[in-house]
Amino acid sequence: MKKLKVVLIGAGNRGETYTNIMHEFPEKFQVVAVAEPVLSRRNHVKTLHNIPDDLCFDSYSELFKKGKIADLAIISTQDRMHFAPAMEAIKLKYDLLLEKPLAPSAEECLS
Repeated sequence: MKKLKVVLIGAGNRGETYTNIMHEFPEKFQVVAVAEPVLSRRNHVKTLHNIPDDLCFDSYSELFKKGKIADLAIISTQDRMHFAPAMEAIKLKYDLLLEKPLAPSAEECLS
């Protein structure tokens, strides 16, 4: 099986949980970038996964300016903030681990 490269968007409790599990399977997963506005959370993931400074961002939009740099994007932002990074990740053809809800409104879900 190919090792999957992963970007994490949202390094709160859930994002940290997902990547902690991935850290236990280094033959299957490599977390290569993180986007998180809270510096301490971003640095925790950076340190755990040996992510270089140039792949640590305070916003998903800065991360996505790099193009598609991984196979999988984990979107674990606050619930009301899932839609925008999910749509950007889909445009870049990322596979997604996207928490529910996809979006807080029916209109966004239908877009």
